[in-house]
Amino acid sequence: MRSFLPLILCLWLLPNQLPAQIFPLENDTLNYTLIGFQFQSVKNAKNYTIEIASGHFKNDASFKKNIITTASWKKNKGILQVPSFAKEYTWRVIPSFAGSPAVKIKLHHFSTGNVYNPDTAVLRFIITHHAEKYKDAYLMMDGNRTMYDMEGHLVWYLPDMEGIIKPKSQVRDLKLSPFGTLTLLVDGRAFETDYNGRILWEGPNGRKISSDTMVGYHHELTMLSNGHFMVLETDPVIKQTTKTDSTRAKADPKDRRPRRIRSQNYGVVTEYNENGKPVWEWRSANYFKNSNLDYYKKSNGMSEYDIHENSFYFDEKNKVIYVSFRNISQVLKVSYPSGEVIAAYGKLEYPNDSMENHIFCGQHSCHVSEKGYFYVYDNGCGINHIPKIVMMKLPSSEKDTIEKIWEYPMPVEPIRADGPPAINSVELNKRYMFTAGGNVVELSDNSFFVSSNVPYNKALIVSQDKQILWSAEIEKWQSDKKSWVPYPQYRISIIPNRELLENLIWNSINLK
Repeated sequence: MRSFLPLILCLWLLPNQLPAQIFPLENDTLNYTLIGFQFQSVKNAKNYTIEIASGHFKNDASFKKNIITTASWKKNKGILQVPSFAKEYTWRVIPSFAGSPAVKIKLHHFSTGNVYNPDTAVLRFIITHHAEKYKDAYLMMDGNRTMYDMEGHLVWYLPDMEGIIKPKSQVRDLKLSPFGTLTLLVDGRAFETDYNGRILWEGPNGRKISSDTMVGYHHELTMLSNGHFMVLETDPVIKQTTKTDSTRAKADPKDRRPRRIRSQNYGVVTEYNENGKPVWEWRSANYFKNSNLDYYKKSNGMSEYDIHENSFYFDEKNKVIYVSFRNISQVLKVSYPSGEVIAAYGKLEYPNDSMENHIFCGQHSCHVSEKGYFYVYDNGCGINHIPKIVMMKLPSSEKDTIEKIWEYPMPVEPIRADGPPAINSVELNKRYMFTAGGNVVELSDNSFFVSSNVPYNKALIVSQDKQILWSAEIEKWQSDKKSWVPYPQYRISIIPNRELLENLIWNSINLK
């Protein structure tokens, strides 16, 4: 054994020995505090002790004085959390052998980055009801591009993604894919990334020019079980009216050309393969071109040309796609791959019918439950309509109708003891106008994870017997008012267990 130990020591002390097997990489800057450590395995080692010190150290004596974390593993990898962002750390691994002294290994170094939106005096994530279940879940915020644990601790942020993410970038639909990667939309572009923010895939038709140009991807991007990507894509359509443009008419009384109206939110559901080639699409304009959109009225009586395609759900098992249109409070059920619209739900009678009389209104986020029920996040229309989760039984035949079987109104009034005084629902809706954002996803025990609308933002888990199992609020310090205010999130997604997060971490290391 004496002749064996020096050989091991020499191998471990060799600089850059098998670098692909060591992670974090030397002097790497990480965008997370929850870290997968990986190192070379050593023959005959019984276990490995990992030591982490706060600071950057070159010698053993200084390192030992600043050790903050120690762990012992049987394998040559494991996950540990360091305390802070914007800090330097030094670490090493000590393999142990039966009947022989441990071998001390060279020191390695990394640092954690400085997040754009830190969880400091600027932002706070407040737990208002601590979890009994889903304690090991994690939440991804698209508004501030971060991940928190269920106790409100910041553990990850989205880095600049090769210079694409800017401080004012608009990120949407940040979530975990079925393959241990992340999908998201950034300023009209669609991406798949790993835990480190390395780009793995980009949609080919993303917006790459000024932010006021209505082209590119929007609202929702989902990775399918076959590795393809399905995303909402803009499809500007010009609609002519019989009225004359008054501005042109004043300039030239003889100019009687009809006014052209650009309907910005017709959309396309597009499926791309892993190489970025479109393999399927469904255009909503082809369906709505035969309907008279003049019947779709806004609350002020004006015609609604912006139908606003804002979410979809692909039921891969039954080969149907549900596509949601917020501004007309309608969801279409589309057969895949034929593209035939086989059903429409929501507001179907025009023009003399109030939005308030319908089963859902102004909805975001549509899904099908494990038991086959259809559910949406209902934003509501009008000041007397509080947002809610609505679950429905779909018609079993043409003679049948859709039926609401369960709903849960969002607790929009403040629920913290130290929060602002409660106000009634009408005043609250006038103040916040629940029209944008919101998300709801069924969990494995049939409870729902839900995040509320922009800008009044809550996140919670509620059981089907309407018991809150966990809840939180996200707030930002408003220096001019010297107070905390709700911080907007378009959608919050959930990673429901630690196993899925660890798969994301290890997959990222393997990809790197």
